[in-house]
Amino acid sequence: MNSISRPMKPEVMQRGEPILPQSPENGYDQNWYPICYSSEVEPDKIYGTEFMNGRVIVIRDADGKAHVMSAYCRHLGADLSDGEIIGGTVRCPYHHWRFDAQGTCVATAVKDKPPANAKLFHFPTAEAFGFVWAFNGTEPLYEVPHFPIPEEGLEYRTEFNVLTHQDHFIPYSNSSDIQHLMAVHKINLEVNPEDVEIFPHRMHYFQTMDVPGIGKLRQEVFVFGTNCVIFMSQFLGRPVLNMSSGKALPGHRTLHTMITATPKGTGQPGEAEQIDLALSEGMRFGNQLFNEDMTIMKHLKFRRDLLTHSDRMLARYLDYVRAYPRTSIACDMIA
Repeated sequence: MNSISRPMKPEVMQRGEPILPQSPENGYDQNWYPICYSSEVEPDKIYGTEFMNGRVIVIRDADGKAHVMSAYCRHLGADLSDGEIIGGTVRCPYHHWRFDAQGTCVATAVKDKPPANAKLFHFPTAEAFGFVWAFNGTEPLYEVPHFPIPEEGLEYRTEFNVLTHQDHFIPYSNSSDIQHLMAVHKINLEVNPEDVEIFPHRMHYFQTMDVPGIGKLRQEVFVFGTNCVIFMSQFLGRPVLNMSSGKALPGHRTLHTMITATPKGTGQPGEAEQIDLALSEGMRFGNQLFNEDMTIMKHLKFRRDLLTHSDRMLARYLDYVRAYPRTSIACDMIA
């Protein structure tokens, strides 16, 4: 009797485990996020904008200090960015409930006593480098991202217009991705993963980049949270610093800042031209990296899958991201 051979059951193939997406269910990383330009927040005006899974408002108090708060009224959910500043308070457009700069309802139009829990979510707020920043949480876990040189000693330029269709930690993984830098950007990167200092909310290390058209650069790198990276190197004989930080938006999108800085001049001949060139080249380089990645970021389905020896630095960054604290504490209030 002839035996019948049965086909072997194919092995189930799977990709690596994803890092959980940023969401109300999984939480958002506890970072300082750039919210808007400081110049967009005018006295006695309410500025509304997307953030994380919803919307926030930004106002200035009587002393000019910026405040970022959830955008929806605690009465029936009107968008407070459609309201007005009246007597130093945010007045809802729907029923004229009024909220102070800390987010507490202090009055109603019909003179009813405001409910005890009628409070907006008030994010820790700061201003630096011409941006308003908000921390996702009730208390900041680290300082607002900054350069090693104080802001007042720097000339700098800023942009806030690069949009990627990924959670914020993904574009910034490229700074640790040796294979990507070589293959796409033609940059040779030398860094020893064992020399990286990893702290609870930041990373610090040194690396050497060989950049086409610029040459070899010895860089000091600072990572703040999971959405900000800073590079400091020498160009034209002067320190040049580059920072990019991402604002989390609904739909797993990120809006990125770019800041290029160099120390202020001392009045030496030709120094103004050097400063201008350094700032222009720093901004051009940052834009070039984002532009070369734009199609990739649009269609990428990111997972940590099969890594090789060259991915040791990338693996350290992804371990840091996976262990990073998250919270959903503001998510329901801003949605």
